[in-house]
Amino acid sequence: MRNVQDKLLLYILAITLSLSGFSQQITVRGGFIQDSVRIGEKIDYWLTAQYPESIDLLLPDTLYSFTPWEFYGKKYFPSQLNNGIVYDSAVYSLESYEIDAVQYLSLPAFIVEGEEDTVVIDGNLDSIFFSTMLPVAADTLSLKTNLDYQDVDTMVNYPLIWIVLGVLLILIIIGFLVFGKRIRKEFKLRRLKKEYLKFSELLSHNIKSLKSSPNQKIAEASITQWKAFLETMEQRPFTKLTTKEIMALEYTNELNGTLKNIDRCVYGGKLDDNLYKDFQAIEDFTQHRYSVITDQIKNS
Repeated sequence: MRNVQDKLLLYILAITLSLSGFSQQITVRGGFIQDSVRIGEKIDYWLTAQYPESIDLLLPDTLYSFTPWEFYGKKYFPSQLNNGIVYDSAVYSLESYEIDAVQYLSLPAFIVEGEEDTVVIDGNLDSIFFSTMLPVAADTLSLKTNLDYQDVDTMVNYPLIWIVLGVLLILIIIGFLVFGKRIRKEFKLRRLKKEYLKFSELLSHNIKSLKSSPNQKIAEASITQWKAFLETMEQRPFTKLTTKEIMALEYTNELNGTLKNIDRCVYGGKLDDNLYKDFQAIEDFTQHRYSVITDQIKNS
């Protein structure tokens, strides 16, 4: 192993010195240290790069895909600077579990241009021979006859599969025709409950804020959210209705003074310490309407 490492260092030094004659040129070269390797055995691959000092060049790191090779380790050598030319070198320890007799590898270098742009400089392609780990069987190997019964998987019965799928489809259609109305009710109730819980949580938070300190913006946002939820629940365009139009509905009489107080705050800028109580009335009204609507859906 010591001789292989010494050979590796001498080889890299020779490559580095041979590149010194190419001034102001980017050169990327690499290759395997050995000529052959066994499956699953580690092997080193050297890589050198020569480039001008003004260029920001990077060699592959652990995130690079060495496919079909598997990365095991790496060793970088300090950069050398000579007459404005930088010489970088690294050694990668790799493994392969492929069964091809000959395998290839070419590692590139990357020129960084800006924060995201990179230019790939391809290196040369090198090959290595994989030696087998299995003993060679003699041609005179005698074969033993086995007449025992062997269970073999049967072919897939596609007609039966299509029949089963057809029956299932028919059952699904019948179930939808019989229980479809009930399923749609449950779906509508669940969706409405989800929207109500979301609105109720938001309104409760705003009421706490208004109780602590009356605020025109919070009041305006709360009344807008309330109208949007009512529009979803009641299936009426509440977001487009004025306070007077809302009060004209048959079930909103109890909100007469409440909505007027909120309008004075939102549009007149008149803040009242009891403003939060108006929104508590809004909360109670909405809860009642939610119960009415859900009962209507269940009994429809």
